[in-house]
Amino acid sequence: MITSGSIRQSITWLVVSISVLVSGFALLALSLLHINEVDAASEQRAQDIAKVIADVSSRYLLFEDAEGLTSYLRFFRSSSVVQHIHIYQRPTIENGEQLRYFTSYNREGLAPIPVRSPERIQNFGVVTKDNSIEVTAPIDIDTERLGTVYVRIGREFANQTTWRTFATSSAALIVVGLLAWLFSLRARATLLRPIEQAIGTIQRISRNRDYSIRLPESSLIELQQLSLSFNTLLARVEQHLERQQHAERQANELNAELERQVQQRTNALRDSNHELMETLEKLHQFQKQLIENQKMQSLGDLIAGVAHEINTPVGLVITSTSILQDKLELMQQKFAENTITRKDFERFMEASDENLSLIRRNIERTADLINQFRQLAMDQFVEEAQTTSALELLQTVLHAARQRFAKLNDLDVILNCPAELQVTTRVGPLQHVLKQLFENSALHAFAERESGQIEVAIERIDGNHVQIRYRDNGSGIPESVGRRAFDPFVTSRRRQGSTGLGLHLVYNLVTRALEGTIELESQAGQYTEFLLTIKA
Repeated sequence: MITSGSIRQSITWLVVSISVLVSGFALLALSLLHINEVDAASEQRAQDIAKVIADVSSRYLLFEDAEGLTSYLRFFRSSSVVQHIHIYQRPTIENGEQLRYFTSYNREGLAPIPVRSPERIQNFGVVTKDNSIEVTAPIDIDTERLGTVYVRIGREFANQTTWRTFATSSAALIVVGLLAWLFSLRARATLLRPIEQAIGTIQRISRNRDYSIRLPESSLIELQQLSLSFNTLLARVEQHLERQQHAERQANELNAELERQVQQRTNALRDSNHELMETLEKLHQFQKQLIENQKMQSLGDLIAGVAHEINTPVGLVITSTSILQDKLELMQQKFAENTITRKDFERFMEASDENLSLIRRNIERTADLINQFRQLAMDQFVEEAQTTSALELLQTVLHAARQRFAKLNDLDVILNCPAELQVTTRVGPLQHVLKQLFENSALHAFAERESGQIEVAIERIDGNHVQIRYRDNGSGIPESVGRRAFDPFVTSRRRQGSTGLGLHLVYNLVTRALEGTIELESQAGQYTEFLLTIKA
């Protein structure tokens, strides 16, 4: 997390803190040094007093003049430092007896202190306490030890000096802090004035977006470097803006040119579209006319084909009927003249039988043609879809085809179909399609061959469609016929009695009744293959 702060506050806190800390350490060191000096001076003074008293007391101890020594000690009443003085005498040096109390001095207003113990009196030196300094010194004449002096001096002056020192140091520290605060105000005013000027300039640049303004130079090296860097940045921004404005002007000019070109091309395209619409309208008219012409042509071809196919057997029937009628009139004439002979009657019977047979055959052919024409109407194949086994369907159609066309018994027929494959379709149209394909193979593909092979494969290609591939290695379909194989009345064996309606019927059944597609691929002299895709 980023916290905000002020350079002014930072400078003030930095200057004041450093000044106070440095001054505080310095004053503390000086105060401690002064206090130590005062304590040392007090101890030295106590030792000097004890030494003077020891020098003077030696004479009184030598002569055992306790009253005189007591009178001498009363002179210390004028001293506010000396609190207690004890003089201890060593009676005889040879027997090593312990020191005994000789005389003492107590400052007025202070209660006498107990006699010091021998062990404490014999430990010469200085002992500093909180409120007093105790000095124990020997009393000697030459090399002879006469006793011991014990002096207690008060530390009031030292303690007062200590408190005055700390008070003076605290006051000095406060003064240093105030002076440092005043100095920080002056310093931050001197240091921040160029920064504030730079901030104001930057704000003016940001507010007015005038990047031609530059930061002023500064006498401070760091601010001068900042000004130079920022001025360089402003120069680059200004150059970038100039380039951007130049690019925008070019882009505007380019956009204007593009808009002009787009408008021109839009106008040209509008004109082209108008011409195209007129052309399309004419094409639609031509297309309608062409479709009508094609319909009429197809209808004419169909009528011509029907007329041609029916005209042949009808013509033969008429011819045979005319011949039979002539023969009958001749027999009636001979019968009326009673000149008919057995031979004439036999010839009449033979001619009648021959012409009646010809009439029957042509009438049957005419009936077959009419039946095929009726099948093209698809009405008889309108039925509901049924679910059946594809393999059983193939086997049923093949069995019926072999009974009708003996040629199929000499061919190798391969049925590739999974036994579990079920199809849901119109069974009648599918059977007729397969039967017609077997019939084409028997009558066309292997008409001039003794053996061959037919392969029928059925497989499911998705959930709604199956694919039937019918292939034979017979004579194939001539290229001239193959392009129009599904057109009506197209056949290469018209002289052998073929009508050319079989594949046309197959195409109609597959595309309309079975809702599928059929493709033909053939190579003359090698094979013929039909690929059917139906909904099942």
